[in-house]
Amino acid sequence: MERRKNNQLQLNAIQDALLAENVSPHLADQATQVVFGDGDPTAEMVFVGEAPGKKEDEQGIPFVGAAGKLLGQLLESIGLTRKDVYITNIVKYRPPNNRDPLPNEVQAFLPYLRRQIAVIQPTLIVTLGRHSMDCLLPGFKISHVHGQPQRIPVKHFGLAGSPGADGVQGSNDNRANRTNGTKSEARNQLTQQPAAKLGSASGSARRQDELTWVILPLYHPAAALYNGGLRNTLFEDFSKIPNILSTAHTA
Repeated sequence: MERRKNNQLQLNAIQDALLAENVSPHLADQATQVVFGDGDPTAEMVFVGEAPGKKEDEQGIPFVGAAGKLLGQLLESIGLTRKDVYITNIVKYRPPNNRDPLPNEVQAFLPYLRRQIAVIQPTLIVTLGRHSMDCLLPGFKISHVHGQPQRIPVKHFGLAGSPGADGVQGSNDNRANRTNGTKSEARNQLTQQPAAKLGSASGSARRQDELTWVILPLYHPAAALYNGGLRNTLFEDFSKIPNILSTAHTA
């Protein structure tokens, strides 16, 4: 209970910082509100989408439209509800006309996503769609790796050391500069040395001396709404999650 309270306070502080630092004002000005995140601040799983849509912009909660309804069904298929996980997006404001976020918008919000994850310390991060995957697993193709967990050293993404290090130090400009350099460096490193499949690396996902993230790339539920084949694939990939969590705990 105490950890949940402390984590929520830290997440609230990150949201306050995002607002105070006026991230992507051109998006903020045309959005109804910020859509920061929803769910358990101590969750074992964090789900990361791309950006809010119309319903999300209206309610201030991620994944509450048609894609969110399907996500709820997917969670139910493995015995979970939204309250058991944490759900967020990379970009925290709805882009105009639901367009894809621009690269500079993604880069502006990425440090805040990292800080969210650093506070929650999940066992498993689930990326929903190729845009989300590309931020945390650059250089991969979702058609090749969906449903296949990858273990990524956090040092590639600027969070070496304590899990909250990037969340409490540095100005927004400095964080953005580190983000750009880190992503480029990570892309080169991951291209030359692919991320390890879950189970092939030693150490817990939460160890501080060798902190890693276990990332599961999945198709976005919105894509599955228009493609029955992808819907079946999503349910099949979701069915692997309990075993992935169990393996992550014992790896």
